[in-house]
Amino acid sequence: MARTFYGLAIAVLIGFIAYIGRSVIIPFVVAVFLCFLIFTLKENVRRIPVVGRYMPDWVGYMFAFALIGAGMVLFVEIIRSNVETLLNAWPSYEQRLRGLASDLIAFFRTMDFLPQELLGSVAQIQQSALDLIRPLLSQVAGSLRSITSNFLTFITVFLYLVFMLIERGKIFKKISLLGADESERRVINETIADIGVLVRQYITVKTMSNLVTASISYIIMLIIGVQFAGFWALLIFVLNYIPIFGAASAITLPVLLSLVQPDGGGVRMAAIAAVSLIGAEQIMSNGIEPRIVGRSLNLSPLVILFSLGVWGSIWGFAGLLLSVPITVTVMLVLTQFQSTRPIAIMMSDKGDIAELKHSPVG
Repeated sequence: MARTFYGLAIAVLIGFIAYIGRSVIIPFVVAVFLCFLIFTLKENVRRIPVVGRYMPDWVGYMFAFALIGAGMVLFVEIIRSNVETLLNAWPSYEQRLRGLASDLIAFFRTMDFLPQELLGSVAQIQQSALDLIRPLLSQVAGSLRSITSNFLTFITVFLYLVFMLIERGKIFKKISLLGADESERRVINETIADIGVLVRQYITVKTMSNLVTASISYIIMLIIGVQFAGFWALLIFVLNYIPIFGAASAITLPVLLSLVQPDGGGVRMAAIAAVSLIGAEQIMSNGIEPRIVGRSLNLSPLVILFSLGVWGSIWGFAGLLLSVPITVTVMLVLTQFQSTRPIAIMMSDKGDIAELKHSPVG
């Protein structure tokens, strides 16, 4: 009972520190995430036949670093250009949306079984909702601009990342030295290796899956004629890192705006976009991705949902993106202590967790 109380107290304390120090901790955790990604890219480059065998580590790191840097620059530029264009074009979207809403209310008024008071309330609600869209878009655009223009944050993440890559070997060696004897050091090294393998596998598979899904979605939206296809494809790529809710949110936005698109939009375009985008996302998320990453993570869907709520409330959008890697790391650590193995079993999908790598003490 005392151990449970102390465990809960420590968890609450960690959550409090993570929330209070989020402005400092989030750049550090993002740098850790990028470090895993860069190391994974470097290892994949080293596997290239002939070229990879003779490529020094520093060349692989430089290539991976340059590739991710170029991707981040492209990400920032797409957001900046498309958000401004979307805000400027919004009046035409809003006019079309108001017209569709008015037609829908008029259709409901022709039905005698619906009370007029209810129709009046619905009309007031839709008017209030439409009036809120423009300020909401402006607020979202302002948030995106502040994220992409926060030079100090980018510099902080960059410095963290550079020093992590330089001291990567030293950090792991110092962590292993925390063990009291050779057996404990072996356990620490093996646990770190397991965490590294699973997190790298998750990042690799998820990134490739998101890239394929976003590319297919981009082609679909270009063929259909959905405006801002590049921007929506970028959102699909980023939001698909968020389990459960991310994919639905990413698809909903282009489908809704294709419904009110001034140039050729309508119910037909929205229906085609919805069926095509949902089909592409379902094939990847439910057909291909679980076969590769689902079994290895061994996380309960309820735990994933709970971790989304916890880390999202503590760190916001960054917490949503990082919730799965953090939760996997916590579960792997809990499996290596006899007193915390029951928690790891409850966090797992089917109750199967890694064996203890050392004899339980006491």
